[in-house]
Amino acid sequence: MYTKTAEDGDAPVYEVDLDDATVRSTSSTVVARIADLTDRDPSDLEPLWDSVDPEALDAFVDHASESSTPCRIAFEYEGYEVEIVGARRLRLTAKREPLSSPMP
Repeated sequence: MYTKTAEDGDAPVYEVDLDDATVRSTSSTVVARIADLTDRDPSDLEPLWDSVDPEALDAFVDHASESSTPCRIAFEYEGYEVEIVGARRLRLTAKREPLSSPMP
């Protein structure tokens, strides 16, 4: 489950407590929450590894959590800025679409 916690300008910010997602890896949680937010099936999303190595993400977050080491990692995926802070907090912020496409 995710909670809308704030607005970043016009973009909503959603947070997930990764401790509540104990049956899923961090990478699976990212995909599942983005699928929920975009009302799409996870299999319809781009592969996560196009943005970040899922195994490395899981290992990094697991290590930070086990050693109580604060961490921060961020990347973009499916129109969202994905940020993991403090080892157990997932923050999803919708990226704003550009108002117009760049001139050639």
